[in-house]
Amino acid sequence: MNLLLLVASIAVAADQPQPTTVTEMWTAWCARCHAEDGSGTIAEPTVMVEPMDFTDCKVASREPDADWERAIAKGGPGVGLSPQMPAFEDSLTTAQITAFVSHIRTFCTDTVWPIGNTNFPRPLITEKAFPEDEFVIRPAISHYSERDAPSITTGSLKAVYERRFGRRSMFEIEVPFVTTNALLTRTGGLGDIALAVKHAVFSTNRQIISAGVELAMPTGDRFKDHGSGTVVFEPFISAGTMAGNWYLQAEIKEELPVDILRARRHFLYNVYAGRDTSAAPNTWTIGVELNGEDRAVAVTPQIRKGLTGTGALAASAGVMLPLTKRELQGTRWVGYLLWEYLEPVRARR
Repeated sequence: MNLLLLVASIAVAADQPQPTTVTEMWTAWCARCHAEDGSGTIAEPTVMVEPMDFTDCKVASREPDADWERAIAKGGPGVGLSPQMPAFEDSLTTAQITAFVSHIRTFCTDTVWPIGNTNFPRPLITEKAFPEDEFVIRPAISHYSERDAPSITTGSLKAVYERRFGRRSMFEIEVPFVTTNALLTRTGGLGDIALAVKHAVFSTNRQIISAGVELAMPTGDRFKDHGSGTVVFEPFISAGTMAGNWYLQAEIKEELPVDILRARRHFLYNVYAGRDTSAAPNTWTIGVELNGEDRAVAVTPQIRKGLTGTGALAASAGVMLPLTKRELQGTRWVGYLLWEYLEPVRARR
């Protein structure tokens, strides 16, 4: 997550009256680095790193309250960033820290941007509703055991690039590489490249709903089982909310092939529940998904770990276990390596 250099120093002259309201505290302490208007632009900089511009909604809106609260309480090192941001957990109450975050939110005056409180951790299968700037590598290995036949193993490696545009939208490019056992021969090659667009149609401080469509193009060799051999439209709806300390995310999707002789229609749904084990950006997150495709149902327990103190890099792994139609689904090992490429990977000292 982005560094929140909230205050350079809390010391004020002893003969001056102590500030009592959050606005007064901001003017007395925080404005020295972040400016009175939260822009971070001051005539004589007081720190060596560039403070976040809280007036830039594109940057500030993506941050959840919890990260800002931790930065204020623990200082820069608490979110994996610069120690020039001091800690204030011994100087401010929990209520005051929460009030500071609310005050910071006022610097972004365009409320159309989805708030970072709905930027929940990415599940393995379920599509996130929050529009993101991410690059993701997604490996998967499936194992099938058929009666009176040798076991079959297939694999895929997908490279996914996501980019936000506008205030509530993003586009995605997915390039898959697949290996199959088509005709009892191991083959590998490019799969069906997919393009997608997603838009947040509704968002509050804790809920978000998005709608989008994915277009899968027949770039994979269907005779080797690398692709469907036809264009497939995939409209979807995804949503997320909080239930106590639990993240709840869901998605429904329809696969609509142009040529129904080459590919079948499918209805898919995914539901995820998970929670963090701590408030740190590099925390472990445990979760489970229920995944359905037509009448086939599977469950996917999983675990996620932030790999850096800022949370800009993360990895997740899990196993999809079939509950029905086991002979068709097999067991599937899935995972991802994620990079939030607009976030700092490590602190600038």
